[in-house]
Amino acid sequence: MAIFKKQGVWWIDYRVDGRRLREKVGPTWSLAKEVLHRRLKERSENKFFPERTTNNTTFQKIADKYVELHGQYLKSRTWQWMLPKINAAFGKRKVTDIKPGEIQQFYNEITDRTSTANATRHLVVISAIFNKALAWGDFYGRNPCIGVRKGPQAANRMRYLTLGEIRILLKSAPPRLYPVLVCALLTGMRRGEILNLRWEHIDLERGIIYILQSKSGRPREIPMASQLRDELLTLGPMESGVIFPLPVITLCRLFKKTINEASISGFRFHDTRHTFASHYIMRTHDLPALQGILGHSTPAMTMRYAHLSSGHLAANMKTFESAIPIKPQISAPILTLDGHPGGHQAISAIP
Repeated sequence: MAIFKKQGVWWIDYRVDGRRLREKVGPTWSLAKEVLHRRLKERSENKFFPERTTNNTTFQKIADKYVELHGQYLKSRTWQWMLPKINAAFGKRKVTDIKPGEIQQFYNEITDRTSTANATRHLVVISAIFNKALAWGDFYGRNPCIGVRKGPQAANRMRYLTLGEIRILLKSAPPRLYPVLVCALLTGMRRGEILNLRWEHIDLERGIIYILQSKSGRPREIPMASQLRDELLTLGPMESGVIFPLPVITLCRLFKKTINEASISGFRFHDTRHTFASHYIMRTHDLPALQGILGHSTPAMTMRYAHLSSGHLAANMKTFESAIPIKPQISAPILTLDGHPGGHQAISAIP
């Protein structure tokens, strides 16, 4: 039990049947205390709470408010394509009627159709909507997502193309997709960054691509490969406008058709980013530079590619040791008192 003040309004916090409930009361501590005592009395008398049972707020309503008031602060726009599916399942339901078991069933169905990771992303969106509804006083009670059990997530997946597969992929790509793939494979940019790239964001003379809005929220610069520059010159250049005017759904359709024709399995568009990073690190061994190009917020994210550089360590060691003037020790016989060999002793070749 607790009484607390938040943004000038007094709230009460208590539990009923193991569920934590919060209610926004009013402007004074004494009123909050009075309401809390009334709630505790109702609980002891096993009465229902009329204030909560008459709440007709639907999930659609709190979801719309979430988008209106909070959507602009979200870095990723992934929730935009999840929300229609979520609203189809819960939109018309009263928020007080949605139980953890129903959300668990929704989670399990998505897991069966797609993956645990995808189901977890949907759960995160639902939970965030309920949390904001609680904070804004549109819903009292316990977030039903708390009772949902998440399945084990697969280990970080990293599929990248060989040089031969890259050639086959580009050869199979239609004209509308080809320049997009060239950009992806030579920069490691995310799909959204590529589709939002504008002519005013690139400097063809200096060979620099400017990413103004990224997943990490930080702008970054990407050096432009000469092959990408040549490809962009065939498309323009123009003073302004989107460089690759492709809707996401069209890009996905063309990409799926292309990898099928190229007989490349288990490869997603995001894997073009892994492909760039993998080949970059195998040739440069420069993890800090790769971190900057990919826009990773921490070195730990880039370290996923560190093992790809280890195969070159032996060659690097040979280059290193060739510059060090150390010769191997030679073995000389040790003579006993009677003049017969009695073993060996190491004699350094360095005076």
